[in-house]
Amino acid sequence: MRIKRIAVANYKKFCGLEGSQYIASEFALETILVLIEKFSLHTILELGLGIGSISDTVLQYFDPKKTNIAYFGTENNVFCLKALQTNVIAFNKLHLYSELNQIKNHTFDFIIIDGYDDCLNKIKNYCSKNAIIFIEGDRKLQKEIILNIFPKCKYVHVITLNKSKPYAHGENSIHNYVGGGQLIFTNPTAKMNLFWMQQKIKTFVKNKIRKYKSK
Repeated sequence: MRIKRIAVANYKKFCGLEGSQYIASEFALETILVLIEKFSLHTILELGLGIGSISDTVLQYFDPKKTNIAYFGTENNVFCLKALQTNVIAFNKLHLYSELNQIKNHTFDFIIIDGYDDCLNKIKNYCSKNAIIFIEGDRKLQKEIILNIFPKCKYVHVITLNKSKPYAHGENSIHNYVGGGQLIFTNPTAKMNLFWMQQKIKTFVKNKIRKYKSK
């Protein structure tokens, strides 16, 4: 499957780069690609571009498919800003801003939260009618803010049974499960509701398996 192949290859690539301690997991990269393709998401905003693992993966996957992806992102860390220019192959396709409130007159189908922005409480102004939000990892503060803004949304914590690989970044142990993410459908369509329910069931089963294996 091309999505999985690119997610794994790019994760390996970024694990070997300086500043890789906080990059998105390969499971998160794969999930993001699946969401964009399944729901035909064209306008994307990433809060906290970091060193570019997510943006590079998305732009690499969809560029050969000639998909009209508009990719916006925020980043204000000097090291990361320099790294992005080297790490993101299609850097010229990134619409780069220091913070969220600098972006004017744009709404997005898909918002990826991979950091914190002081203007996160205004995120609703940047959401299209049926926007999907994906919070990478277990960022509880960001999740609480989003759920308070969209009390009628559909939310699921997506996880995997895969464990960290020997090449994983930082101090991840091969005995630890790969990080997941928080998936939020702000105003779900029927198709989104079905996908959400499928993910709820998968997460329930995976949690049961994790508990069983931990005994």
